[in-house]
Amino acid sequence: MKKFEFNLQPVLNLKEQSEKIEKERLSKIMAEINYQKESLHRLNFHLNEIFEKAKEQIEEGTTVTKIAELEVYVKKIQKMIEEKKSLISKLEKEAEIVRENLLKVSKEKKALENLKEKRFSEYQYLLSIEQNKFIDEQVSFKVAKSY
Repeated sequence: MKKFEFNLQPVLNLKEQSEKIEKERLSKIMAEINYQKESLHRLNFHLNEIFEKAKEQIEEGTTVTKIAELEVYVKKIQKMIEEKKSLISKLEKEAEIVRENLLKVSKEKKALENLKEKRFSEYQYLLSIEQNKFIDEQVSFKVAKSY
């Protein structure tokens, strides 16, 4: 009997490669999300420091010009924070899409792997039948020859 060959092996290989690519994409997106969240945290911390510094300057007495400059700077930081939040939201949506693609590819790959296992079991069953048939023929031949 010929060697076992799964005729959908190229498709299974493609699914394995697709799964690997999707995992890498998801990993990169999650790393970027974590980086952006850390950056957002640093901006929020910086903004709080600015507010504390402004509070101290106002209590000590400062010029209107410095307060106006500080206000412009605070608005700039707040805008940067909003942009970071927007970027994180966009990245999280993209990560969700990649997760869904990864789940789909993983299910397809698992179905092909199950089919391969089933066909291999069928192959082994047919191989054992063929081997038993060959052994029976050999035994029959030896018994017939001994008469």
